[in-house]
Amino acid sequence: MQSQPRPSGRTRMRVITNSFAVTRVPTVVLFQYDVISPTLKPDNPRRRSEIIDKMQLTNANIFPRRGMYDGKNIFYTIGYKVENMTIPVQLNKSDKTPYIVRLTNTTYIDSNTLNDMVSSNGRAYRQGGDQNQAAINALQLIVRQAANMRHGFPLQAKSFFTKDGAKELGGGLQAWRGYFQSVRPVLGRLLVNVDVTHSAVVKAGPLLDVAMEFCNFRDIRDLAALPTDPNPQRWLKLQRFLKGVLIKPGSQFAKWSKGRPIRALIPNAGGYEFHVNGQPTTVRQYFQQKYNFALRYSTVFGIQIGKDAVFPAETKSFVSLAVQKPHQRLGSIESAVSGDRQLLDYQQSDFLATAGMVISTRPLEVEGHVLTPPQVLFGGRQASPINNGAWNVMGRQFLTPKKIDKLMVLVCVDPSERQAVEYFTKALVGNLTKLGSYAGGAPYFHIANLQNMRKTLEEVHKMQPGFVLVILPASAAIPRRYIKFWSSVISGIPTQCVRKGKYDSGKGLDQYCNNVALKMHAKYGGINSVVYAPIMDKLMGTMIIGCDVSHPAPGVNNRPSFASMVASVDRFASYWTSAIELQKPRQEIIEAIGPMFQTLLNAFVAFPENQGRCPHTVIVYRDGVSEGEYETVAAAEYDQIKRVLQSKEITRNTKVVFIIVTKRHHTRFFPERGAGDRSGNCPPGFVVEDQIVHSAIPDYYLLSHSGIIGTSRPSHYIVLRNDAQMTQQQLQELSFNLCHSYAAATRSVSIPTPVYYADLLCGHADYHFSPDEVANLDDDSSTNTSNQDFNLEQWQTVFKRGRSQKSLYFL
Repeated sequence: MQSQPRPSGRTRMRVITNSFAVTRVPTVVLFQYDVISPTLKPDNPRRRSEIIDKMQLTNANIFPRRGMYDGKNIFYTIGYKVENMTIPVQLNKSDKTPYIVRLTNTTYIDSNTLNDMVSSNGRAYRQGGDQNQAAINALQLIVRQAANMRHGFPLQAKSFFTKDGAKELGGGLQAWRGYFQSVRPVLGRLLVNVDVTHSAVVKAGPLLDVAMEFCNFRDIRDLAALPTDPNPQRWLKLQRFLKGVLIKPGSQFAKWSKGRPIRALIPNAGGYEFHVNGQPTTVRQYFQQKYNFALRYSTVFGIQIGKDAVFPAETKSFVSLAVQKPHQRLGSIESAVSGDRQLLDYQQSDFLATAGMVISTRPLEVEGHVLTPPQVLFGGRQASPINNGAWNVMGRQFLTPKKIDKLMVLVCVDPSERQAVEYFTKALVGNLTKLGSYAGGAPYFHIANLQNMRKTLEEVHKMQPGFVLVILPASAAIPRRYIKFWSSVISGIPTQCVRKGKYDSGKGLDQYCNNVALKMHAKYGGINSVVYAPIMDKLMGTMIIGCDVSHPAPGVNNRPSFASMVASVDRFASYWTSAIELQKPRQEIIEAIGPMFQTLLNAFVAFPENQGRCPHTVIVYRDGVSEGEYETVAAAEYDQIKRVLQSKEITRNTKVVFIIVTKRHHTRFFPERGAGDRSGNCPPGFVVEDQIVHSAIPDYYLLSHSGIIGTSRPSHYIVLRNDAQMTQQQLQELSFNLCHSYAAATRSVSIPTPVYYADLLCGHADYHFSPDEVANLDDDSSTNTSNQDFNLEQWQTVFKRGRSQKSLYFL
């Protein structure tokens, strides 16, 4: 594979992908049915599947060939149609009443539907709507169902995992390898995307042993004392680790046919009281009387199963991420598709055979291009050479240095660490001085009281430092929250936290100091460097925006989602302004994007370089949107931005470009051995703009960062609106250049800087609440069970007070 230069300055490069062509689409008609069974709980897909299988076996005259079921409410017949009907199904002779299954025909999929999805004009895909989604769902089932059934996983699962070759991760975990499969319509054909995935699985074994390993304890008494430990974080981590894990009791206690999930951990399980036949007893007494079993570790935690059953940990056992280099990952994928074991069943699946669908067993080869990296300019417009996506600040000075004055070092570690702290501080000040961003003078050291951070920060505030460097222990989540809240809301004084284990590493200390200096200088308002390339000349009068939405943890409905926007105000995209709002949990569309954009637009107009002028182009990079939400999100958010622009005469001609950026996909590129970078990956700047792209929407894949370990993941850019009529080449080069402007790094990052900043801002927004405020708001919302019950105004009232966040404090 030889690379050839092109007149545009790009370089051609052929690679192998993890996509496999569908060489023959289904030759029979697929009929889709809604499945309704009011007598069956919807959260039991395995039982549902057993019922649907039994329904077909006992009614062979109606179902001459096995249909496909998604485990929920959709069923397909392959090549024949059945009438709407109600069918009683009796799984076992002992069942008192049969299950009732109602089938209602809703649509059908034929080869015309599939061909329309991949047509060159793309119009049919955009207009197909529900019909296209039905077609994709049917194809996914055809491809996945045989393998998922053979490996015992839910029929609708995108991945299945096997314990073959499991690797020990420590802490009670193992890494299991799995395989992901997805059918994608691309220009002119259908592809099956296959990828290796890994899942951290709690390894089988006695519950106490795994808990001890996770906590790194050697004495069982430490485990018993964990719920009352002064540091609650370890107990909380163990709770999160074990929640939802499937367990089985010892056979002498119960004979469960399958594992049941842990709902919660109960301290001092042996002393836990409950009632038996109206009489109070404890778990310790119950096991002694019921099973003649004396608990050896009665003060250790127990586990709650279901609503109120509590079991001692010693009576339970478990039921049951590795990194691969690119050529290893590709080898695993090829082996799963065409190897002797036939893990994916492409050549043996009766579903594929019945549908007449054929999938190639050779991975697809495509041609891409390698973009030329931009220049990174430091003080004196001195360019730092870029090598494989990285550059160095050694011997450079910041482009626009702002000298940090009145530096305070807030020491939150043990006094015995004082010498190491002073050594690190001296090295850091030396690096800041070399980079031109230190005003001089010795930093002032202040000893913190970790037991009373509020009083400590009041003392710091009175001294009015210009910048606070915080030296934290290895684990200090609560003090860090107090510090960031104080910095972001109360004082407006920038802070930089460093943890023990980082500042005292010795080897590599100079590089670490440089990295910390980059963050500190950006937070203080200086400009570290700028990116320059010919495309940047076109950005005069252009505003570049990054948007993101972050959601609370799964199952949490009493905390808001954060929606953020970060925008450039200068031609080199080095000065940034931001806006952030709260919205209901798990709402993906940015509800207040109009007012947020107006705030950013006002800041752009007020920036001196723009002389009161509005941008002629607004380029929006939107993160965090899944494929099924592309059009919905773009329509809602693009329309709000356009309404703001059209509300004033001076902005009516402003053009908007709206691009979705995502890394949540499984497309990978594999260069031939020797053709990639040192890690075996494609070099930074590798882009693919055809062959595997969407049939209806302009898109491209761009790998903008260098690989370190494992297989690098390209970012996927989907251009949903392009009022400015920018070319694909311009958009690709702009996106690649913006991956080099992240202020806190000396290497290109995987997504454009404004998207990265928006993501960081969402994470930092949580620090606008003090720990006490979070606890109070959580208590007020603790009874909420849905988004509709959520009291957003309570959170917004607390969030909106305090200073407005305009700097890069979130770095």
